[in-house]
Amino acid sequence: MNRYWWGPGGQKGIHWKAWDRLCVPKKCGGLGFKDLRAFNLAMLGKQAWRFLTRPQSLVVRIYKARYFPKSSFVDATLGRCPSFCWRSIMAAHDLICSGVRRRIGDGKSTLIWGQPWLPDDVNPMIQTAMPHELEGALVSGLIDPTTGSWDYSIVRDIFDAAEVDRIMKVSVSPHYEDSWFWLGDPGGCYTVKRGYRRIMGELDNSPGTFNKWLHLWKIKCPAKWKTFMWRALSNVLPTTTNLLIKRVDVDPPCPMCGIMHETIMHSLLLCDYSSLVSHESTLHVPSVNWDDFGAWFGNAITVLTEYDIMLVVAVLYQIWRSRNKAVWERWLPRPKSVWNTTQAATSAWRSVHTNNPSQRQPSISVMPAASAHFHCCFDAGFRAQSREGAVGAVLYAPNGNFTAAFNGTLPTCYSPLMAEALACKDVLSWLKGVGPKGMGCSCLAGVFWVYQTQVVVCDVKELIIPEGLPNKFTFNYSIFPPLDTFFWSHVAVKRYPNVLQKIEYLMNKALLGVLSISELEGPVVNGSLAALFLLVDVPLGP
Repeated sequence: MNRYWWGPGGQKGIHWKAWDRLCVPKKCGGLGFKDLRAFNLAMLGKQAWRFLTRPQSLVVRIYKARYFPKSSFVDATLGRCPSFCWRSIMAAHDLICSGVRRRIGDGKSTLIWGQPWLPDDVNPMIQTAMPHELEGALVSGLIDPTTGSWDYSIVRDIFDAAEVDRIMKVSVSPHYEDSWFWLGDPGGCYTVKRGYRRIMGELDNSPGTFNKWLHLWKIKCPAKWKTFMWRALSNVLPTTTNLLIKRVDVDPPCPMCGIMHETIMHSLLLCDYSSLVSHESTLHVPSVNWDDFGAWFGNAITVLTEYDIMLVVAVLYQIWRSRNKAVWERWLPRPKSVWNTTQAATSAWRSVHTNNPSQRQPSISVMPAASAHFHCCFDAGFRAQSREGAVGAVLYAPNGNFTAAFNGTLPTCYSPLMAEALACKDVLSWLKGVGPKGMGCSCLAGVFWVYQTQVVVCDVKELIIPEGLPNKFTFNYSIFPPLDTFFWSHVAVKRYPNVLQKIEYLMNKALLGVLSISELEGPVVNGSLAALFLLVDVPLGP
């Protein structure tokens, strides 16, 4: 693969960068190619994930009878005389087992010791020494069957003080069975993308003075210009200095001026010919006060406009083409001609790729338009380091005027999606106090958000909707300005945009008394995200 990338026309060429550096993501200074072995292992992880989460399937039962009849897939081993398929699946065994966690429902299928069910990312196992009498004990023994929550007295007697706090933060859903979920995925499902990232690990920016790689790849210009800039910023252009480092016998002077040794900084900026081309242009480029091309271009991205950055990239690309003509054809075009070529190329590209104004997406406004119903805009804030969450909401009248506002903190959250769901619960509870006193009401006992058939939020008790509010009551996500202490996310509404519409539809039917029981069954969106309503004092049809 490396030979194909660097070799012109299938011929052998200089490998300016190792293949593992090319496989680094673009945001870290690579080209984003996939490591073939790691990607293959991530795809095999898909099969191992099915072995873990679908034990009743026919294929899993056959393999279980052959290779792990007395244990689960987590404890399975390669065994004797394994088939090629089983050997391939077991190659991803460690990947899957290291990235999964147990979601606690009733606790009847999760071992206290030996299975990862604590919320800590680094160490999800119980560290307290296991008493001999509790060998094989299940998590259900720590749950109070009356209240459906943790039995604090039992937990405190068995575990250390530090682990007591960790256990008490785990959510319990006694009406559901325990299940596996993939750590880090909003849906809790393993994906090849997540598996590949886990294999490759977290990567930092490549060493150097330039760290704005995402800005580089977002420049609106031809792809070959951006690839050229990547090579220049990575110091892999075939200048005479770099060719001498690769032990290529060339003359060190610059092919354009014939005086100085050619480096990337000299060839593109400091050479007399490059200066003449820059003088012909109308660009106000930053002064060259650095000896490093990456530092200069990083400063240019900061101070120049989007269009000027495109022109800078185009000028540098045309200068390099002129340099190549000096090497291979022994002549240099006039600086004025280079600038004219640059203008023609940028104008031609922009005329083809500029979006039609009529096709642009309409801007989203925080303030709702005037309508016949109230609008409640809310959002959640989430800080991943401390797992803190916050919620804010604004209620608008039908004419768009401000009515009321609400904010507060959330319980411990483990993901932005969980913060969004808890925010929805708190906002619905807050709405029971909205409106003048003494008004009649309809009562909703609970709004359940179920993700991958697992409860995320439950028990919105005694939600009061004043009669003065119109039958059509709308919930919208709004775009709040970001705060310094919180990361605002819109995971749910971005990934499943139709969920809020479905919730609104069901609530309107419930308030009108025409909601049927059949509409409360099954998922709302393709089995991935569901909103189930339990209604009290509202007549339900068959």
